Amino acid sequence: MRVRRCLALAFSVAVVAGAAVPAAAAEPSWRLASIPQNKATSNLWDVAAVDARNAWAVGFEGYHPDQQYTTGDPMMLRWNGIRWSRTSLPAVQGRVSFQRVAASSARDVWVTGAPWSPDGNVTLVWRYDGRTWTEVPYPPGATPGTLSIRDLSVVDGHAWLVGHNGNTPVFHEWTGSSWQEHQPPAECVTGGGFLNFCAINAVKAFASDDVWAAGHGMWNGYSGPLLFHWNGTAWRAVQIGLNQQQVTLQSLDGTSSSDIWAVGDGGGMGSANVVVRGDGTTWQTVSGLNTPATPGVAVGTNGVPWVIGRFPQASFSSHGPAGWTTTPAPAPAGSSGTNYNAIAAVPGTNRLIAVGYADLPGTSPLLLQAVIAEYSTR
Repeated sequence: MRVRRCLALAFSVAVVAGAAVPAAAAEPSWRLASIPQNKATSNLWDVAAVDARNAWAVGFEGYHPDQQYTTGDPMMLRWNGIRWSRTSLPAVQGRVSFQRVAASSARDVWVTGAPWSPDGNVTLVWRYDGRTWTEVPYPPGATPGTLSIRDLSVVDGHAWLVGHNGNTPVFHEWTGSSWQEHQPPAECVTGGGFLNFCAINAVKAFASDDVWAAGHGMWNGYSGPLLFHWNGTAWRAVQIGLNQQQVTLQSLDGTSSSDIWAVGDGGGMGSANVVVRGDGTTWQTVSGLNTPATPGVAVGTNGVPWVIGRFPQASFSSHGPAGWTTTPAPAPAGSSGTNYNAIAAVPGTNRLIAVGYADLPGTSPLLLQAVIAEYSTR
């Protein structure tokens, strides 16, 4: 009896001791997310997140290359903290592709789109207040023209649209009741017999008087990547020490103006890339990233930047004390390749979301399928 009691006691102690050992935490990694079935060709252009339960991804589906102006419908997916699902869409007329999405909260979400049209660029804008989508009239309305909007950022009820109209950069701000067009920096204004050129690709707003924009420019004595800052009164050019570098900044992000990252590449004109980091006053080039095409960057809550790479294969690279670490991007089984267009960090978490497309094998012409990749410990 005494022996049996000792064995029982030993067994119970072992069980308790075993239960006290915590399970090993899952290693953070990139993996494909499960998304609703969609019609090829489909592609997700952009993604925005405001917290762990609210994110949006936008693009198009049902587009066929042989019927370019008569196929293609807008697509929008929403993350609710558990899964991606289809969500309500703004009212659109005709064939439209959603292009950019940005949000300051779950009740202040903005989307831009454009119709499939051979007549020129048209930008359409919608705003979501937590219940319904409303089209926000945007100059020049539905009139085709040379205006090309490249990016969107939202903060404190203010929306910023940037791009270019011919050789002239565009900075449009929604002030809460109307659009206001701001004058570009003096460097971008044609004068002195030299055609100045400024193209803006990206914008990041931290406050209504603290906005950054990036792209590429050329004027007498300068040619290279551009960085601009809005202080609530005017845009000014920020020197980052990259004159005569044939690269264009494609994306920027940060936790604040005291820690901001910008990435770029040759824009189809070369194989070089550029990564710069600033504290709002000084800027430094961060070398060592071996990816010729860098369309997107997102900075996590922990301050770690993640950069999308495209060649020779899709990848995600993060930067830490030891330098860059590159991970191949996930791809659906059987696909012949993937491209990711945009990446966003989820505030308050270690999660990141990237969106793009995968090539569908065996299709002619080549068709695409939208994909979402997520980085987290789950």
